[in-house]
Amino acid sequence: MLKLRFKKKKKNISIGIFLLIIIFTVSISFINRNVNFVDLNNTQRRSIENRDTPKISAFWASINITNYQLNNTRHLHSATITIKGNLKYNNGTGVKFTDIALFVDSTLYPQFNNITDLNGDFQIEFRIPFSFDIFSLSGYKIQANVTDNIRGNVFKENFLMIFAKTTSFLNASYTDNPYVPGENLALSGYLRYYNENGMGIPNAQINYTWYNRTQMWSSSSFLTSATDGSISQNIPIPADVYSQTLNLNLSYSGNFPYINSSQKLISINVFRDIDCVWSTETEASEGSNITISGQILYNNSLKISNRTLMISYDGRPPYTTVTDANGFFTYTYTIPDGTGNKSIQIGVVNTPGKQLNSITYINITAKAAYIPSGSGEFPFLVFSLVFFPILAGIVAVLAVFGYRYYKKQEKESHVVNLPLESKLINLKILKDSGRLEESLSYLFNAVFMDLIDARYNKVKKENETIRDFAIISVKELKLTPSAIYPFIQTVEKIIYGKPFLITEKDFYSTCELFSPIYFQLTGHNFDLNF
Repeated sequence: MLKLRFKKKKKNISIGIFLLIIIFTVSISFINRNVNFVDLNNTQRRSIENRDTPKISAFWASINITNYQLNNTRHLHSATITIKGNLKYNNGTGVKFTDIALFVDSTLYPQFNNITDLNGDFQIEFRIPFSFDIFSLSGYKIQANVTDNIRGNVFKENFLMIFAKTTSFLNASYTDNPYVPGENLALSGYLRYYNENGMGIPNAQINYTWYNRTQMWSSSSFLTSATDGSISQNIPIPADVYSQTLNLNLSYSGNFPYINSSQKLISINVFRDIDCVWSTETEASEGSNITISGQILYNNSLKISNRTLMISYDGRPPYTTVTDANGFFTYTYTIPDGTGNKSIQIGVVNTPGKQLNSITYINITAKAAYIPSGSGEFPFLVFSLVFFPILAGIVAVLAVFGYRYYKKQEKESHVVNLPLESKLINLKILKDSGRLEESLSYLFNAVFMDLIDARYNKVKKENETIRDFAIISVKELKLTPSAIYPFIQTVEKIIYGKPFLITEKDFYSTCELFSPIYFQLTGHNFDLNF
């Protein structure tokens, strides 16, 4: 029994020793593993640090851009920015009298350079080149470096990222003539990058606004050409402008932050009426050539230049001519058959169809009789004996007919006897009180119609319009068409077409149209004297 117990005890001791050996072996292995892992991490970290951080000892100096606030900024093409920096030895001492230049995206730009001063500082003026793309998303990397690398490499501590932008140039040309409200202003021009020599900006929106000293009209817009940024546009002129000077503001808002805005201001002259200073002769004979001439003005000052005119003689189909740079016009016309007081009317051609007319009158006499010359030569005495008696007879006959014609005209001129003085007083009262429309209505109804009634015993029926009575006056009463129609049409237009818009100028021009009618009815001139 004692021997058996001893054997069991000895076996237990062996197992315990074996377990201790295993535990010790595992512990030693684990400790070695941890030590190796720590050494591996330290080695990797030192390798990474050595790879990412350059050793200063590999460079003989370092260069630094000091005005770093320029980083990530945008500048105009051709603009100049100042890049400042310093060059120092590794011990911090400035490197003096050393050539420095700029590199753009690692490419040397030798024209932008400087030399360090006693402290190693430098300053370079860099001009933004046109090669910089304004739409670049990454920008351009600007670095400073020593151009002489004999001494080795220089450590570049930093760099700048610079972006570019540009200006725009808007130009528009037009015909500098006076315009009528409601016409179009034809523009041609272009929108370009930077200046007039730049590339065109296609499909850009151009805004425009009309304005004067007291009013601004609503804005509108159009687009530049899709190919080259050119402009070809008709801009409507407001129909309700009453000032003589009208301004047009053309503007391009730009494309922020790449393109700056630009604008173009235009001023034009506008006219709503005309004055004609006639220089046409007042008398001519049938078949003769006359020069129809004058000057077209507005407000007695604005010269209506380079405008097409329609010229009509005695209501006949019109001819055209063009005013010169000072508003003068001339037209040579051959007088057709027909004697008496004939009208010459000019009108400014305009697309809105506004009546811009002026009229004058010329007295046409009969052309001289043509007497063919004989084939033989008569002695002077025989000629005198034959010619002078015939001439005396002709003179006598003409004198008799002239006297009868004079008496007839005198008689006819006194057929109409109206108290015109009181009517002129009433006309003046209406005019001076500002009731211009009523005054012209009074001129038609109280003066013209009373003259017709007194001369022809003819009154206007209630169902007859003013225009109907104009036709009756020509067809039945045999009044001159070139005199009656302009007067009647003007009165009708003023009374029914322009209520409360007529001016004193309209009043006097209408009275001027009435003057030849009054002369035909009475034989006297129509003088207002007010």
